[in-house]
Amino acid sequence: MAISYKVMGAIVGGLLSTAAVAQNNNPVDEKWWPSEFGADDQAGATNWITPQKRLDAARLVKKGEVATLGMPYHARTPLFPGRLFSLTIPGGGTPTHDLAWSGDNYRQTFMDELVTSQIGQVGTQFDSLAHPMIRIQGKQGWKDGNYFYNGVRLEDVGGPYGMKRNGTENVGSFFTRAIVIDMVKLKGRNLPIGYPISMKDYQDALKMAGIQDARQGDVVLFRTGWNDLWRDNMSKSQAQAMADNARFNAGGPGISSEVCDHLATRKVAMVGADNWGIEPYDFTGEGQWPTKFENVKEWAYCHMNLTVRRGIYLFENLDLKDLGERGPAEVLFTWAPLKLVGATGSPGNPVAAW
Repeated sequence: MAISYKVMGAIVGGLLSTAAVAQNNNPVDEKWWPSEFGADDQAGATNWITPQKRLDAARLVKKGEVATLGMPYHARTPLFPGRLFSLTIPGGGTPTHDLAWSGDNYRQTFMDELVTSQIGQVGTQFDSLAHPMIRIQGKQGWKDGNYFYNGVRLEDVGGPYGMKRNGTENVGSFFTRAIVIDMVKLKGRNLPIGYPISMKDYQDALKMAGIQDARQGDVVLFRTGWNDLWRDNMSKSQAQAMADNARFNAGGPGISSEVCDHLATRKVAMVGADNWGIEPYDFTGEGQWPTKFENVKEWAYCHMNLTVRRGIYLFENLDLKDLGERGPAEVLFTWAPLKLVGATGSPGNPVAAW
């Protein structure tokens, strides 16, 4: 993905979902901690992936086929302003290490790379429980601060070398059932900018695929086709890649608040999509992106109401094209984030098997 703090289910530019408007996004009206997993829990929704859940998921593999779900990381990955990705070879392409080997005519040599990036918040990215926060200021009965999952305040756990709680090292792993909500198949084309995936869309996609609703501990993957915009960036001209990245970053279809609320009641482990921010948004009517961020009244409904309040994870900028075209809508999903202590997320390349 390219973007971190994303727009909520409401759509800017006249595509506002009525379901999103109806939602109350006041973060203090609902008691949302301690978590049902306990006041000290830092794992969140992976607690719902039980041994029996893993056994059931393994039975979904019948053909031995797989699809990898990560987009490539490269210099033309679309990025949120202020983020960067750079991969270089120390020594400019000569061996990084040159060590002795037997005989006068031989040496053993090795290559390394140096990556400079927000490692958990660029390209295909997994949001840990130390990424989204709800800031509360001046509310009677509340201590001012930025609140993570389980009521953890940034002001109590933050620091220049990582979070003292809710870091990515606490997540555990995902080995579970995933369902694919394939909007590209349902609509017969990639979704347009700002399109909100409604409950009717969700239900129609389930019916089309002949699968049951999300269950506790599942991963739910939404295919919109949006990241087709930058899929082939490395084979384009620099100018075309930049233009397509600008289009990608200027909006996207996404998951409406009503669908996120439904998935919260189903107690899923994670929600993933092939857009940069989960929720739908459209900046094309807001002037030069991203200078008009302040015009968006509320951001990231799904981030706040799934991750911060309930510990349900989000995975952004997934590559769901191959899975959508070859695979079934019900698969084994397996992946584990890097154990980056105190980090806000992780890069990744999950595997779907069937």
